[in-house]
Amino acid sequence: MSARLGSVLLVLAAALVLYGMQRSTPRYMALTGPIVERGAMGQAVRTRQFEATVQRVQFAQQLAYRRLDASQTRETGGVWAIVWLRLAATDTSASVGEAAWLGPDGLTYRHTDRLMLARGTPPYALDPGLPRTVRLVFEIRPDQARGATLLLSPRYGPRLDSQARIALDYVPVGADGRPAAVARYDLDAEAAP
Repeated sequence: MSARLGSVLLVLAAALVLYGMQRSTPRYMALTGPIVERGAMGQAVRTRQFEATVQRVQFAQQLAYRRLDASQTRETGGVWAIVWLRLAATDTSASVGEAAWLGPDGLTYRHTDRLMLARGTPPYALDPGLPRTVRLVFEIRPDQARGATLLLSPRYGPRLDSQARIALDYVPVGADGRPAAVARYDLDAEAAP
């Protein structure tokens, strides 16, 4: 009887150890995920291929821009977030093709595709020694403005490559936590900061 009880206890102990190993072993996506480079607004965040510095964030209820010599206006049920940033290639020519707004609740908003044929939309080609200031536009929920993070990478879902994660800690928000948004923002009227 004691030998049988010892065998059962040994099997249970082995099962517990295997269960613990299964739960503590990182998953494939975590092992091959992006190599994160963190920073804040105003800081230069250097990745393997490029360097990015967020200069400012502006919110708007409406966007105006020109497309093929015709004026366009876009409205949203949320708010438009316009991010100005400086990009520079590090050693060789590079591109920044993926940009996302990661809200405080974990909601991710990719660069909007509602601005078809507007000037200055990604992907951005970069060459060493020729930094450029670009503009990213996101359509987000108002409650996702405070405590957000900007994600930048050469392509969507980078695996074993670097990704810039820049904390958007100086965004204009009111006392209620909602973004301080202008009624109408003209994308073509304002030059880069």
